Amino acid sequence: MDDGTAPTQQAEQLWSKVDPLIFEGRRIHAVIQIREAFGVGLHAGVDLLRERYETLRSERPEDFKVGHHDYWDGFGSL
Repeated sequence: MDDGTAPTQQAEQLWSKVDPLIFEGRRIHAVIQIREAFGVGLHAGVDLLRERYETLRSERPEDFKVGHHDYWDGFGSL
């Protein structure tokens, strides 16, 4: 019987590989990892990065190596 936790657990396992890249500000590497892990295209990968960034920034701001205002410098929108 499916209790609905498997997709959440699987997603958290996938994010556990991406989150350190996000915290370190390695956005390109994070998008690459997101695309591979979730099987999405470039635009969707960037959207997922931005969504995950916002979640992590609100839940764990102390883990970021770069401040919010500097995080997206040099990372143009697609």
